[in-house]
Amino acid sequence: MNTTVQTPLELNRQDLFPSSIYRGNSEDFLHLDKACDPIIQGLIKENQNKLKSGKIKQLPNSYHSENLWNHKPFEEFVKYVMQQMWNILAWQGYELKGKKPLLQECWVQEFPEEGGFHEIHIHPNNHMSGFYFLQCNEETSKPSFHDPRPGKTMTDLRMRDGKKIEIGSNQVHYSVKPGDFIFFNSFMPHAYSHHKGKNKFRFIHFNMAAVTDPSLTKISEDENNGI
Repeated sequence: MNTTVQTPLELNRQDLFPSSIYRGNSEDFLHLDKACDPIIQGLIKENQNKLKSGKIKQLPNSYHSENLWNHKPFEEFVKYVMQQMWNILAWQGYELKGKKPLLQECWVQEFPEEGGFHEIHIHPNNHMSGFYFLQCNEETSKPSFHDPRPGKTMTDLRMRDGKKIEIGSNQVHYSVKPGDFIFFNSFMPHAYSHHKGKNKFRFIHFNMAAVTDPSLTKISEDENNGI
């Protein structure tokens, strides 16, 4: 497109409404992999028995445990991830006075050798979510994140280079290694690519909401009233 411009226009760019992903690595909690062994082994045995008895027609795409927050080995981990997610909400500018963190879900997942994956989804009624990877390598599944804006999805253009992550990108895939953390807002659609084989793919998934605490709300009201 050709236009004639007399005076160059200086434009200031402001990136608004970002979808941020926070990544880091810590080996401090890799010992939880051993604590997860009997949980996963129990799930594998349970589902194989169901398959043999005809209660299910195929193995699940992911072995998924019950909530782990009441399991003593996970107590410090739960406190740690809750604090990290609370910090992120504060960094993002949210007003957290009168609220408290509530970890609504925390489970371990492992993909079957026969093949596992997880379709694109979000976690409603939560504010922050995250993963902690226990067993994985370059050949196992990879998490992907997708643009949460439906308006952009409906009118999107093709990228010049789909391998680059740019402002217009609509998805990103990450390679992960043991000890990797990924935190993100719960409205972010995410998925896991198909994995099949002897290499284990195991991670802990957690979701947190910032909920109103009546006792804290009362304190805030008293402070505003000068009591």
